[in-house]
Amino acid sequence: MQFTGYDIIGDIHGYGEALIRLLLKLGYSINEDGCYSHATRKVIFLGDFIDRGADQKLVINTVRKMVDNGKALAVIGNHEFNAIAYNTLHPITGLPLRAHTEKNKKLHIAFLNSYSDLHERQVIIGWFKTLPVFIDLPEFRIIHAFFNERDIRTIKPLLNEHNALTDVGILAANDKANNAYNALERLLKGVEVALPQGSTFSDKDGNVRTRIRIKWWKNKLSPTYKNFALVPQKIMPLIPDMPIPEEQLRNIFYTDTNLVFIGHYWLTGKPKVQSNTVCCLDYSVAKNGFLTAYQWNVGDKGLTNDKYIQVNCLP
Repeated sequence: MQFTGYDIIGDIHGYGEALIRLLLKLGYSINEDGCYSHATRKVIFLGDFIDRGADQKLVINTVRKMVDNGKALAVIGNHEFNAIAYNTLHPITGLPLRAHTEKNKKLHIAFLNSYSDLHERQVIIGWFKTLPVFIDLPEFRIIHAFFNERDIRTIKPLLNEHNALTDVGILAANDKANNAYNALERLLKGVEVALPQGSTFSDKDGNVRTRIRIKWWKNKLSPTYKNFALVPQKIMPLIPDMPIPEEQLRNIFYTDTNLVFIGHYWLTGKPKVQSNTVCCLDYSVAKNGFLTAYQWNVGDKGLTNDKYIQVNCLP
């Protein structure tokens, strides 16, 4: 049969039952080997498969089987990258690349509990290491949080032929003195700017923030903190309505005509495209939201708001 398009799925965060319902709603079915597939379509997963939800293994087993059997593509999210670092020791110091603090353990606890067997966990960590940082297809681009040519050029020497981080790349991206650290931080977590001195807010986990993620796709807005802030609506009154210093915005706006699909940003409300070229598919499934897909069809020339398919976080 002729290939008809891709179903691009946002952050899952361990909500396996919702993933299965979304795949079924999209027309995928399971075969005797336990792999979901579609006769004419393929899934692309945007990363952040783990942490938070109760069905860590169901999500990973489903996604991995689809990817390994050529029924899906996937990129790495910041949660998979953090899991690699948390479970990898530095070859010289012998310390974990991501410190085992109470804060970090709390963020990873659902994954750690699901994979309490260390050998089984390392097998999954090994699979995470095979996931590319980005996918650049003729029709569109896929990355977890931020597509930026400059940052991609920075980390490119640290990627293998499949655009996954090498072991050397993993070390470099966990070294704050290395340019790769900041580049990968932006690609997997988004662009941040510092708030003016004295301005702070608390995030969904209660952490006090002095920086905000910004809408890197909104290059035509007046460059103020309030216009560009990517924060929950209840936080907006705390964001100053004053210009962001120009040096903080240099070389970050996306002006290319190629489409980009991203996850990561915990959006809410009725799904809609972020710009003519950028579409985010994270609608907060791990916070009583929706697991969300965008149905891209062969021949589509742009993004439209009628291509979203969603399921609730709970039945």
